Amino acid sequence: MSIADHSDQLHSQAEIASLAGVSRATITQWRRAPGFPSPVRGGETELFRRSDFLAWLDRRPVPRRLLQGDPDGTTYGARARMSLDRDRAKLPAPLTAHQPEAPDAQADQRDADRVRELMGQLCDRVRGAGSRVDYVNLLVSLHFLRRSNGSSWDGVVEKSRTGEGSDGAAALLRHVATTADEQLRLLGMRPAMRQALVRLEPRSYGDLRQVVHLVGELGPGAFELMLDEYELLAGLDSGEFFTPRAVARVMARIAEWNVADGNELQRTVGDEVPPSIYDPYARGGELLAAATAQYAARGGATHRMRVRGLTHGRDTAPLAIMNLALRGARPVVRVSTGAPPWADSLASPTESFDLVLSNPPFNMSDSTGEARGEGDWPYGPPPLGNDNLAYVQHMLNTLREGGSAAVIMPNKAGNSANASETRIRRQMVERGAVKAAVALPDRLFSHTSVPVSLWFLVHPSQACDEVKFLDARQVGTTVRGKRVLGEKDVRAILDAYRSRVPRDSDEDEQGTGVGAGTDTEIVVPTVTVPRAVVGERNWSLSPVDHIEAHTPRRNTAEGTLAEALDVLAMRQEEAREADAAAAAASAVENRFARAVAGGWQSLRLSDLCRIQAGPSFSVLKRHMTGHDGVPLVYPQNLREGRIRELADDRKVSWEQARHFDRFRLQAGDIVCVRTGAMGAPALVREVGAGWLMSSNVIRLRVEDEHHGLIHPGYLAAYLGRPESVAWVRDRATATGAPSISVAALGNQPLVIPPYEEQLHVVSVLDTLDAQAAAHSRLAEAVAATRDAVVGRQMVSDLTETSRTEAGAHS
Repeated sequence: MSIADHSDQLHSQAEIASLAGVSRATITQWRRAPGFPSPVRGGETELFRRSDFLAWLDRRPVPRRLLQGDPDGTTYGARARMSLDRDRAKLPAPLTAHQPEAPDAQADQRDADRVRELMGQLCDRVRGAGSRVDYVNLLVSLHFLRRSNGSSWDGVVEKSRTGEGSDGAAALLRHVATTADEQLRLLGMRPAMRQALVRLEPRSYGDLRQVVHLVGELGPGAFELMLDEYELLAGLDSGEFFTPRAVARVMARIAEWNVADGNELQRTVGDEVPPSIYDPYARGGELLAAATAQYAARGGATHRMRVRGLTHGRDTAPLAIMNLALRGARPVVRVSTGAPPWADSLASPTESFDLVLSNPPFNMSDSTGEARGEGDWPYGPPPLGNDNLAYVQHMLNTLREGGSAAVIMPNKAGNSANASETRIRRQMVERGAVKAAVALPDRLFSHTSVPVSLWFLVHPSQACDEVKFLDARQVGTTVRGKRVLGEKDVRAILDAYRSRVPRDSDEDEQGTGVGAGTDTEIVVPTVTVPRAVVGERNWSLSPVDHIEAHTPRRNTAEGTLAEALDVLAMRQEEAREADAAAAAASAVENRFARAVAGGWQSLRLSDLCRIQAGPSFSVLKRHMTGHDGVPLVYPQNLREGRIRELADDRKVSWEQARHFDRFRLQAGDIVCVRTGAMGAPALVREVGAGWLMSSNVIRLRVEDEHHGLIHPGYLAAYLGRPESVAWVRDRATATGAPSISVAALGNQPLVIPPYEEQLHVVSVLDTLDAQAAAHSRLAEAVAATRDAVVGRQMVSDLTETSRTEAGAHS
């Protein structure tokens, strides 16, 4: 699939000048004219989206004196298009995507083994001072180039065979980053890989060559394994974590069925118009990828699909583009300006789509506010401060006639008592926009245990007289504390949705009005409810409210207990391994005691670090938002030597955050309290990288020339000692809250050992941190097991009581 004609391709100012047949100075003048498109934000080079500047040039005719053989009336846009058609050979060679795999395709065991090898010792040997996330970016870049079957991969392989030493490794990394970034640019995405890959410091050229070799042997399914590693390591917050692939498949499949049910044309692969897809909160592109793969599995030409997405994650956006391109699509994925999609200029609200799929951010606070006044809300204005049903209405507004939507919603959105939300649910049901709702298990998503439901919606032109509810809360298995849906679970949900089940007013053999799917091993209770009955239950879209709650089943309690015991056993084994590693570290501690005193140095903090205070609050507060954006780090985020996420809304919009780039944190930075209760500083790891400093903190960043003199992990631990913290407290002024100045902090004395000794200290501390975390998880597992034991015993007692009462009545 050629992407040379991708409408979202990015061009430099020089390229625009060449296409339009003018000088760069002319482009500079044009940029001052009204309406000239703004460059895509971020990066060192200003780039402009092709569709944007062509539309502007279409309105600008070429003066007759400047015609270059063009007919009268030619616009600069027409000239640029002719240049594109004529001079494609001058543009960078585009990649050609591989044949897309089926949606059920899984990485084979060989791929899993190789990815495990890549993420093992090779990871640490190649990343050096870089983070594990930087290393995963290298893997996805290599895999993207390899699976795209372009000459670019041949160039990478050839370069890996000829280089040597640290200079050769750096050159190869630059080559991979530049090649991957160029292909991202052709796909309309801001170059993003160079910044990550240049931070890697391979110990040897052979290690880097081995990485290239192993990635070259991976199959197409390995990309998703790499996405799993990225999500695990990147510490994505609730607004960024990925949608589990099994959930994405369920959403894409049922939404596609709903399109077919409501479409008289009954679209087939041979139709001239392929389906169009939109995700207003695309995260890592997993929902768009699932729908694309579903169409490809039926033999559809994915490169002809219209795939649109709006993402709020600048770091995950390139992964979404790569994932979709490898499936044969030519996606248009834009990074949001920070506004919600119904107010974002990039969201193209005038377009309509066959499928709209999304996993928007949840507003978990109670919806007690008044209804908002602004916006287009055909089903009723949502309450202020809660966007759950605002996203739902935006998705309905972007459906074409006959279209279908699927959205992940927190359970409380289905039965909240807020008057505005109740009115919206009523309007949606009465106008036939709600097709079905499926309750899913909790713990499906990374870093949150919030239980969710899937809502399936349709365009009102195909109004539904009834709503189908499914209770799939019991499906899935627990893997390392997280609920995972397997193939049988997915099939059970799909079978239950397609099966003929009784209406709420009917009775099945048990007289419950509840049906189940065709899979006899996994039961998914299902009921179909007329609109009027939904109204009788306060217009609830919670499946649990419609599938009557029965006495807890004994086997359900036993299953919960069995799962809790499995998790407990796993946590006990983790704790034993952590204890053994900590015991082994004691030998390293003894080595410190025997270390000679030579090589130690006495320095000041300012000798080693660039010390930067946070931005002025008076400037910062003008750009703070309660919507999505770049998080701010406050003193209360500094916990136990790390950056910890807090449940608050203190962010700077993505658009405004670029004005604060010099206050942005990166892995290896150390964050100290500037104003407030003086405590231990925090080392920025994966969580916190890319966030912005608040006014109340100070950043320490080791100067590049001192990376071999002081290790950031050692320095953070040194500054976290009680003696170091007391030194800061003694010098903090206290006119109101205690405050330390940059100059005073820079005078803090340091006594540091040789670098090799620092590495040993950091290794021991990491081992002890891992031991503490393992025992914390073990304590949580013990508490969960206790609850499961109580639940199992109570269900047993309740069952026995019921039997006794039944015997008495008989």
